[in-house]
Amino acid sequence: MKRLYFLFVALAFSLFSIAQTQGASKLYGYKQKQTPGTIRVNDNGNERPRAPQFNYYIYLVSKSTVIPSEIWVNGQPYSAKASQQSTPVEYRHPNSAETKPQILVPKTSNRVLQLTPTQDKIEKPTTKGKNLASKNELVVIYKANNKWYYKAVSKMKELEPVMMQ
Repeated sequence: MKRLYFLFVALAFSLFSIAQTQGASKLYGYKQKQTPGTIRVNDNGNERPRAPQFNYYIYLVSKSTVIPSEIWVNGQPYSAKASQQSTPVEYRHPNSAETKPQILVPKTSNRVLQLTPTQDKIEKPTTKGKNLASKNELVVIYKANNKWYYKAVSKMKELEPVMMQ
């Protein structure tokens, strides 16, 4: 009977530890392809290849106060800049005549942070973040209530591309 009791307690603790890695938050991730207006050419008049550029809209919704530490986008670690947002978070395409905005984050009473990857790459990223980033397009690592949490989005939703002039 003691063995059964010990097994039950060990199973309960392992389930609690799994729940803590997720945190009581929700992560929304969107990307928008940015098409350049002027095409760069070389001296022979051939178009020079250019890597696709994206705008990222990342939102973390949580009941508690969170401090973002790392953002992984497409396997690359970045530090995070956070700004408080009110809900619902809406997006209107600048070139679209459609009057109805797209809702990125629905109305909630929880705190909403917009996270922006900064140009500063992290020198010593976390191993768990790297492992999660190998399987997911977006990973956010943050601290809440003195515990570290990891949130991942396997595939970010795509917004309508924007054309630069």
